Amino acid sequence: MEISRSKWDNFIKCPLCFYLKEKHNINPPSTPRFTINMRVDNLLKEEFDELRAKGEPHPIFKEYNLNFVPYNGLSPETLKKYRYNRAGVRAKSKKTGIEIFGALDDLWFNKVTEEIIVLDYKATSTKNLEDYTTSKKHYHVSYRRQLDFYAYLLKLNDFKVYDTGYWLICNATDEEQKTFNKTVTFKTTLLSYKLNTDYIEDSLVDLKACLDNDKYPSSGKDCDNCRWYNEKKKLGDTIRSNVEKR
Repeated sequence: MEISRSKWDNFIKCPLCFYLKEKHNINPPSTPRFTINMRVDNLLKEEFDELRAKGEPHPIFKEYNLNFVPYNGLSPETLKKYRYNRAGVRAKSKKTGIEIFGALDDLWFNKVTEEIIVLDYKATSTKNLEDYTTSKKHYHVSYRRQLDFYAYLLKLNDFKVYDTGYWLICNATDEEQKTFNKTVTFKTTLLSYKLNTDYIEDSLVDLKACLDNDKYPSSGKDCDNCRWYNEKKKLGDTIRSNVEKR
């Protein structure tokens, strides 16, 4: 059995939706792909790869007084594999034997501690950029789990991982830009997060138990799909009841 980071995250968000997908191939409603975000990711990867080849730090490291450089301890082929969705970084869960994997955006290197730095690129457009580390919005909580999972994968592959992860956030929010003119200006921000991998193995134990069980699990308390379905069913029952009373 193999489980990707996104499938693992789907389980944590809603065991029922995860179960329906993995056991019965019933897909939840899909959302459009964020193609502009993907383009920003690809451009950042190329930008950091150029600096990686030269062994030079990115200007944002200097801006935040960080003694970091793009990590160059991997061959280009291995880095490409780590970034590829169907390959990624892979390892076996210690408690379940499940093969887990996830595709990274990049890896940096802390020259002071000589440890690998986990990060993820994020593209957005908002006037008030929220702190992902304290936000209770479900997608921000998912961002935190994403970095935790990447860090755990690397630890299982015997990398020394720095205890702080980062988001490199590209925010298209320059209010001085008045016309498009084939250009969008981004402000870049580096946001740090104290990693936590202690819960991941136990969550995989729960995930495996969910898949091994013939009973349907409970839905996630913050699942929009289940909330919509339950409200729809409730309304449908009310309508049918009123029709029957006529």
